Amino acid sequence: MTAPAEAATRRAGRWGVRGRTGRTGVLGAACLVLALAFAPAAQAGSGPTAPAERCTPGWVCGWTGPAYTGVVSLVAQDMPRYPETTAYVGFNDGSSLWNGSGTRRADGVLRGRCVTVYNQAGYKGRSLTVAPGKGVERLPASFGHIHSGRFHDCRVP
Repeated sequence: MTAPAEAATRRAGRWGVRGRTGRTGVLGAACLVLALAFAPAAQAGSGPTAPAERCTPGWVCGWTGPAYTGVVSLVAQDMPRYPETTAYVGFNDGSSLWNGSGTRRADGVLRGRCVTVYNQAGYKGRSLTVAPGKGVERLPASFGHIHSGRFHDCRVP
């Protein structure tokens, strides 16, 4: 090593020790205490809630992760085949699904726009129907991936 490099290394080492034992160490410890103090409050509740703020009303959203996490994809029309593109990655590699479609009352009956998703293209294979305002936090492993989806009018219980 050259003399300037050795001097720079010594200075960096000295500052590193001072930073860990000085004010920076106390500040880091204080941040850790605050984070731990607020963590239980953030986790309190009855589990994951509906992702209404993340799924635009009128759309069906698919996420790559369970409990509505990861990359989200939105769809509002029948899709006989979700193309293998990043535009629909939440459906192609989906783990959770939310139907953000609305409901309406017709002749005293609550109706809505259900969506049925299929694990094969062309509305074939295993199917799963999701009513409006409902979701699936974790698609069953036996279902596989969503490859097509169809909207239809349905009676909402």
